[in-house]
Amino acid sequence: MSAPLPLVEPTSTRRRAWWLLVAIHIPFIAFTVAQAGLNLSFAAPSSRDAIPVVLALAAGLIQLRHSLAAAGGVRPRYWRWTLLLLVAIAYAPAAVLGSRWATLQWYVLASLAIFLPLRVALPLGAALAVVHDTWYTIVDARPDFPPSQLMFAFSYWGALQVLGAGGLFAATRLVRFVDELREARAELAELAIERERLRISRDLHDLLGQSLSAVSLKSDLAIRLLERNDIPRAVDEIVTLVSVARSASRDVRDIAHREPPIALSSEIDRAGDLLSSVGTETHVDMAAGTLSPALDELFAWALREGMTNILRHSSATTCSIRIARRDGGVCFEIVNDGVIPGSLGGHGLSGLAARASALSGTAKGDASGDGTFRLVVEVPEVT
Repeated sequence: MSAPLPLVEPTSTRRRAWWLLVAIHIPFIAFTVAQAGLNLSFAAPSSRDAIPVVLALAAGLIQLRHSLAAAGGVRPRYWRWTLLLLVAIAYAPAAVLGSRWATLQWYVLASLAIFLPLRVALPLGAALAVVHDTWYTIVDARPDFPPSQLMFAFSYWGALQVLGAGGLFAATRLVRFVDELREARAELAELAIERERLRISRDLHDLLGQSLSAVSLKSDLAIRLLERNDIPRAVDEIVTLVSVARSASRDVRDIAHREPPIALSSEIDRAGDLLSSVGTETHVDMAAGTLSPALDELFAWALREGMTNILRHSSATTCSIRIARRDGGVCFEIVNDGVIPGSLGGHGLSGLAARASALSGTAKGDASGDGTFRLVVEVPEVT
């Protein structure tokens, strides 16, 4: 008994598990046709059973249509009319055919549970079952039946309805749950792919952004040194350039196969070498002391992003790197001058903000009117 289903036709992708539902319904339909249509549980069938057989088979097929649609998460077209037809088949012949027709109520109760919300289906189905069971108990009772026998008969008919209708409804929900589980697994797989794509995109930017900027910077520097015939220094820059290129190649392999390792201490050394090669005066203040591995990695990524911005978007002469504890948290800050107007932008800061958010922190960058850029990452101390 679930919420109302949308009025649309089922899609072909939802038919994959319907064979199971059909297989479960076949014994129910066969039993109702044999018991209600052919009257096999009471007497030998006769020619007068033709109409009951047709009606019982029609009711079973209508219920199968209802169940197949519900298993796909939809309502079949004209479901109100087919439900009314099912009610008519289940109850109209009962006065003539007697208790042999009792199992046809399975289909009515199951369809009510399928199509109507719980607050409607539950009391309506219970009322129908009580009236139905009472009527059959009275019809089958003999004058000499004691109260205990009447109670047993009422309980028998009630159990018969609950088991039959409950089995049909449970089979329908089972197939629906199987489809929902398959859809959920497909969504999880898509989310995992998207998460991995975002990781690769973020790591490519954060890792290769600085490396490629360093390659470009050192290539220009080597060319200028060669133009001035300063061969020894040009060779040194080219050697450093080769080292940076090899490091970038390793970074690409790391990104493709696993989360690339990164440490704050090595990033500070690397940043100092890069900034000194372009004549930027660097000040480092590690007042925060020892950091947790998670903070160390986050601040290493922040430093990479800061260095990439300095090399790409500024002609900095000074840069300060500071890590300190304040206001119950740990703060990482990079400040540099020489920001080129209109040069800031890209996805690096958003990727850094996502890394900081994973530790309940924040990351933001602001440029001031005097050409100073400040990158600040703050994380709670509990991390």
